[in-house]
Amino acid sequence: MNWRSRRFVLSLMVGLGLLLFAGGVLAGYLSRHDKICPNGKPPIAQRSEVIGSTEYKCSDGVVVTK
Repeated sequence: MNWRSRRFVLSLMVGLGLLLFAGGVLAGYLSRHDKICPNGKPPIAQRSEVIGSTEYKCSDGVVVTK
């Protein structure tokens, strides 16, 4: 392992990037059936907070914070 080799360092960076990309695709695939609203329908409105949580208003009137 030679850290001064440009080809090695670039291939290591590309490999790490591909690994992170594949992990993101896998995470999206595994969470594709997660529902925000308890009734399983998409929310009708959303409001983002400054701190990072988001309020979702469901079609049956329930407000969910995530």
